[in-house]
Amino acid sequence: MAISVPILAIIFALHLIAFVFAVGAERRRSFAKVVPDQYDERTYCLYSTDASTVYGLSAFGLLLLSQVLVNGVTRCLCFGKGLVSATSSTTCAIFFFVFS
Repeated sequence: MAISVPILAIIFALHLIAFVFAVGAERRRSFAKVVPDQYDERTYCLYSTDASTVYGLSAFGLLLLSQVLVNGVTRCLCFGKGLVSATSSTTCAIFFFVFS
């Protein structure tokens, strides 16, 4: 199961960019501020921008893309004979792939 250097570089780059997006999501967390309503005597919460959701979903998408790339290159699990020859190790690998 040898993987070429360009594939490893692509996967490393995807993980690195996903890490940067995850750190960006943590830095851009939204916060709330209690603001009085101008029409009556109630207050409400005003939330800041929700850019952290976009950053988090981008990181998730990049990690999912790298998983699909690894499974496609190695022809394992869904892209090869993984589901046809269902042994206990294959079932365990599929479980941990879905769990991860």
